[in-house]
Amino acid sequence: MEILHFQEENVQIVLCNNQTVSNNPCYTAFNTSIIETSNTVIQTGMKNLNYNLPSYFNKENVIVNNIIISVIPVNGNKSTMKMSFSVRRPRNHKMHCVYLNNNTSQWSDTNCKWGGANNPGFCDCAHNSAFTILMAVVPINITYASDLTYIGLGFSISSLTLCLIIECLVWNTVVKSDISHFRHTVLVNIMLCLLIAHCCLLVVSFTSTTKQWCLVLTVMQHFCFLAMFFWTLCMSMGLLHQLIFVFVNLRKKVYLGLSFSLGYVCPLIIVTVTIISYDNGAADLYYDPKLCWLMYSAPLQGSIHAFVIPVGIIVIVNMFTMVVVISRILKPTVSEGKTHDEKEVARSIIKTVVFLTPALGITWALGLFVLVIDFTSRPFAQIVNYGFILFNSFQKNAQYKSESSTRITSATKKK
Repeated sequence: MEILHFQEENVQIVLCNNQTVSNNPCYTAFNTSIIETSNTVIQTGMKNLNYNLPSYFNKENVIVNNIIISVIPVNGNKSTMKMSFSVRRPRNHKMHCVYLNNNTSQWSDTNCKWGGANNPGFCDCAHNSAFTILMAVVPINITYASDLTYIGLGFSISSLTLCLIIECLVWNTVVKSDISHFRHTVLVNIMLCLLIAHCCLLVVSFTSTTKQWCLVLTVMQHFCFLAMFFWTLCMSMGLLHQLIFVFVNLRKKVYLGLSFSLGYVCPLIIVTVTIISYDNGAADLYYDPKLCWLMYSAPLQGSIHAFVIPVGIIVIVNMFTMVVVISRILKPTVSEGKTHDEKEVARSIIKTVVFLTPALGITWALGLFVLVIDFTSRPFAQIVNYGFILFNSFQKNAQYKSESSTRITSATKKK
């Protein structure tokens, strides 16, 4: 229970004799509370001292919170406490729960723990001192992520260009039926959209752009990546049609009309509506001028969700298609009888997963975790980011390159 409260413009003093105040904090000074303590303490809140205190911690530039909390136990015994600071933390910025070391006049985080990305204002310390919370000026970077991305982009662009050239050379030789025409049309459009999107991403990575060009590159990436996924949905729907309606073939005009409408018209509508919704593509609303990519503000807030939500739905549908394909492999046909060669079945399932996972864009499911997981959540954030970069830069292109090699071999044999 609070028994003393003194307040001036920049100083507040509070005394409370409750040992546990987790449900109703009584130690409140400038919106900073001690939510649990092992002793009765005097809390002194001091405001606007941050400009007179060290602005670095462990050789890292930091932003010092404008509230300093000094905690003194009434009985002189050592006290453990949990504190809650009012902070606004940008995504991927590390926070440090610290106290001012009187011997070195520097910040120290000894015996203090930060609450993490899910509770950014929380500090748990095992002693008494003058506490505050610091925020890193620069967000956390994933080590070698940029280098891996550049290598992956280079590999992707060269592989996709080579695959498209091979498709043009062997098209008339390998495309002999409506099914093969549909399959190759889908693959060519997937590769074309991915190539344009990766070229835009490479331009953003290596050149400084004006706001106008940044907007153009963001729109191109938004449209091309969405179009790539809608074309994977076309492949998924075509595969399901072949599995369910075995004796019904789609006419060329029908599937081409449906595919191009789904592959390009739907992404165009989504991008147009998104641009209009965010003040006609305004900077810091529709796109981030530093990254030339869509904005993420918070869960379900920001233009990035005009990309994430449709992609998430498509990935779920494509995963369902892969499950249907695997179930058909496990189900023996009439000619095979009731028994299956287990090794052959396992081999077929592995081939299906290896081919369909990148072809249908399922590896991009990792992108949802990249969006949600804060970089301060080590080591899970690093594992997810490395996995996303490697899978989506190398696996898909290695698969297309392998397919192109198969087409060349097939075309050579036919000749």
